[in-house]
Amino acid sequence: MRANKKILIVDDNEDILITYRVVLERMGYVVEAAHNGRECLEGIEEMKPDMVLLDVLLPGLSGPEVCRSIKETAQTKDIPVVAITASMSGETRNRMAEVGADEFLLKPVDVSDLNRVVKRFLGV
Repeated sequence: MRANKKILIVDDNEDILITYRVVLERMGYVVEAAHNGRECLEGIEEMKPDMVLLDVLLPGLSGPEVCRSIKETAQTKDIPVVAITASMSGETRNRMAEVGADEFLLKPVDVSDLNRVVKRFLGV
């Protein structure tokens, strides 16, 4: 059931957070937002999300640092992390893959792509 599936969105752009939240909540998911890497890691402990949508460029802790922390922690290593970036350069993709990102989405994210990726990892 989608209502039981929780997604944590991490982005420093409030408009993007609102857009993703509206789309995902309409799809039936529980959504929380974090504005930076530190909030993300705190949110994971509190929320225990089923998936994280993670902006690569964040203030403070970067997307790669946050992803590495998620994937190196026993309690969170199995949470799918989808890296979201405006630059799909080989360097960005390789860096995120090295730290364990499960998938990539290019900004601006198309709603159908977001839907496809969420369904792929959450199985609903």
